[in-house]
Amino acid sequence: MVQLLCSNKVYEKVKQELSKYQIEIVQDSELVLVEKGYDIPNEKICVVFDAIDYMNVIKLLVSGIRDDVHVMNTVTGLSDNKFAVIEPKDVLYLDAGPDGIMAYTKSNHYRIKETLQYYENIWAAKGFIRINKSQLVNLLHVKEIIPWFNSRYVLRMDNNVELEVSKIYSKKLRNTLKI
Repeated sequence: MVQLLCSNKVYEKVKQELSKYQIEIVQDSELVLVEKGYDIPNEKICVVFDAIDYMNVIKLLVSGIRDDVHVMNTVTGLSDNKFAVIEPKDVLYLDAGPDGIMAYTKSNHYRIKETLQYYENIWAAKGFIRINKSQLVNLLHVKEIIPWFNSRYVLRMDNNVELEVSKIYSKKLRNTLKI
């Protein structure tokens, strides 16, 4: 539960994002998100943010609050008109395409809800990293990292699928893996 002190426009955006993570907005909470320019309450934990950076505040909140919540220990995916419950450790990679987000496992692929950004935020601690604008990879399932031209890499997964790491995300991959 958090309290919000911000403009109506920012309030609606933050409320919508927090609802995705089942975080309630209340009138009186120990934790207060305060848009820059609004009065900071005394004797409360306050996070002051610029309106344009509201997503960074969401990311900060989710990374700290979600550890004890079991909701994202599994994800429900649809394949062949059947739903399956999938654990993040079984997901090799996520791919955002024209049909939505697909979760690929060794044996199947599933259509899942939410956005790639959503899974990037909540599954980062589980070993997932963005490798390009449309894919997240579970580093536990990377079999080989092949240096590619122009400071890029190709990741060969457990199922022998090869995924290209774009130049923009190569630096983050190098820093994460210390290569």
